[in-house]
This record gives sequence, C-alpha cells and structure tokens, in this order.
Amino acid sequence: MPGNNTPPRHQILSGRDLHGTALAPIWHPVAAPPAPADITVDPTAPPDPPSCVRTLQGAIDLLLLLGASAPCHIALTPGFHEGPVHIPAEAPPLRITGAGQERTVLAARIDAAMSGCDYAQRFAALAACTALPLRAAFARIAARERIGTGNSAVLRVARDDTRLSHFTIRNDYACDRTDAAPPGAEPDAEGRFAQGQHQAVALHIAGADRVHLCGLYLSSFQDTLYLQAPRTGIARALFESCCIEGDVDFIFGGATALFERCEIRTRGARGAQSWATAPSTSLHLPHGFVFARCDFTHDGAEAGRDGRSFLGRQWFEGVRASPYGAEGAGFECRAGDVNRLAPPLGWISRQTLEAVGKCHLRDCTIGDHIAASPWDDWASKGPRYRPVQIRARDFLKGLGPWLSRNGLDYGWMNPEEVWLSVD
Repeated sequence: MPGNNTPPRHQILSGRDLHGTALAPIWHPVAAPPAPADITVDPTAPPDPPSCVRTLQGAIDLLLLLGASAPCHIALTPGFHEGPVHIPAEAPPLRITGAGQERTVLAARIDAAMSGCDYAQRFAALAACTALPLRAAFARIAARERIGTGNSAVLRVARDDTRLSHFTIRNDYACDRTDAAPPGAEPDAEGRFAQGQHQAVALHIAGADRVHLCGLYLSSFQDTLYLQAPRTGIARALFESCCIEGDVDFIFGGATALFERCEIRTRGARGAQSWATAPSTSLHLPHGFVFARCDFTHDGAEAGRDGRSFLGRQWFEGVRASPYGAEGAGFECRAGDVNRLAPPLGWISRQTLEAVGKCHLRDCTIGDHIAASPWDDWASKGPRYRPVQIRARDFLKGLGPWLSRNGLDYGWMNPEEVWLSVD
C-alpha cells in the first residue's frame, strides 16, 4: 500500500471534482483472480478461432464481430507480437495478460510525423480488420497528412475497465526522422536526433476510465505514456509495479493516474533534455499524477545525469498564445473559444487555460539525475510560455489582472492548494 504521506486509493480514485461533484463512481481496484484464457494469441500457431488467433488486433476484431459484451480474458504467448493495436470503446471489458516483461513483447515503429499513406502501407493487420470501429479508425488515420501524436501509439485503449498485465509495450521509433529535427541538426552515431518533434507513444489511454495495469514495461523516447482525459467526465488509471522509460515528457496528459511501486526511468541515450512528467490536469480535479513509493532512475548514459533532468513541467495543452506575458511576445492574448495566434492578437480557450497540471510524489526515491529545482517552465520564453505553478496562488497571482479584464472569476479556488510536490 502507499506510504503514510499518500492519500488512500479511494481518495485519489474517487471520481469527484473539487466542487464535490461525482463525475464517476468511486473505483476500488482489486487484483484479478487467476482465470483461464478465453482467447490465446499465438503468432506462430495455426489459427483456430475463437480460442486461438495469431494477432491481438485480430482477437479484438473477432470479439467485435461476435458482438461480445461479457468480460474477456486474452492471453499473449511468449514472443513478439506486432502492433499497433486499438481497443475501441465498443469492445467488451478486456483483461490482457502476457508471460512476463522479458518474454512477451508488443511492439511497432510509429511516430507522429509518419504520413497517413505510410501508416496504411505498413500496418496491414489493422487494415485487414472487418469490425466497423476498427475500419473507421484505420481510415481516419490513413487519411491524415501526418498521423499526429494521438495516433502514434503501439497500443491505444479507449475501453473502460481494461486490464493489462505482465508484458512489454515498446515503440521502436529511433528518433531518426530528418524532417522532425530542427534545420541543421546533426544525428548521433546511431542516427538519432536529440532535438525536434519525435513523439512516439507506447501506450495511449484515450479517455478510458478504470484502467488497471500491473507489471508492464513501457518503452519509447518522447511521449511514452499518454494519459488522455476525456472532454467531459474523468479518466482514472492505476499502475502497479510497472517500469516506464523515456526522455521528453514521457508520462503526459490530463487523466488521473496513481503509480504504486513503479520505476520511472529517464533515458539519456540520445542526449535530449528530459522531463519525466508533463501533466495537464484540469484545475477542477483534485488529483493528476500521484507517484507512491516509486523509484525515479536514470539509464546511466552520459546525458541527463548529475542534476540535468527534471521531474516534470506542466503541459499547457493546446496553447498557441499564452496570457503569461512572456517578454517580447508581440501579441495581446484574450480569452476565447479557440486557441489561436494571429499577431498582434492571440486567443486562449477556457479548457487550455485550466489545464494547469498536477503531480505529487510521495515516499519516492529520486536519483541524482534530477535537478535540485525539479520542476521546469513550459516552452521557455516563446508565445506558449507558462512559468512553473507550484500552488493555485501562482495561477491567481500571475494572471489576476488578466482574468479580471477577460471576465473570468476563480474566486472559488483555494490559493493554497498544492499542484506540484515532493514529500
């Protein structure tokens, strides 16, 4: 169980906002009892549906075609399993188990800058699905000029009550795409760029609620774990005894997530500046990311060691024009319905303004790769800049006159609420 400084599970996973409104029932996650598999996924065996299929995506496609609604247990055999895999909201509640992190691997090479055409040609397994939700997802991604971060996951989970345990999810993108690097950037000896936009998600929890994960190993560089919040309601996830590794913003999003006894490993291999977390929690929610008895470690590479990495920065999700008055911004920011920058004016939506980001570490071990001041600003001093906001009062004080000019009232907030902490 979490340490004494950590709120109990039922409090973190309560499903209530700061106003006391129940967005979802309280979640009391429990360990799944041993149970035989309903479907075995074995890439090397002759298919024998419905009890044995060759791909995880094929198993999900079959369940959708059968109209299954009862919970289903899918077992992944030892070996390599090909991604990407989509679990749509229309799937039945799934429990997917592997034979261990080192024995069962689900992997693919995908990145946000991949073209839709390349995606369509490369991933035939998803293209071959016949269930309507999967066909629609594939067509939507294939039609994009660039697929984007939200479509770059090896495993995408949109179904509530999904359980994943005892396997590896790995995005094999090597940060080697030239057109994703800044002009003039030079790759390292292995072809990897340290700078640029190299988003490549391993696991994307796409607004799904009550997702329980145990004994997983998640690996990528930038954006390893995407914990996306829904537009309305709440998304909650529990991670137990998992290892999550990456470099840039590698645990990010607006969902509520509790990490218990996990290893959070910073990768210095390609020399990128590292932020372990990038929460975009709504200011209306009491909890964003909570790490209890976790180990924040480093892979031992030269880059990012000796206090040069950060625990995190608060993702200013969707921002184009910041109201925080960065020096030399060259525009006036106003509250609006959309995020837009068209100097000399800029607009910020209420949803983006309120994506403040909350992260708390309780009883964690933190390696010496983390800086003495562990939290960083967002986007330096450009038009998307936002300073670190440790408490709610930093938001209220920093934006007080701007909020008044734009008719925004946050008088209900407790200025002493802590948004970022290490205890």
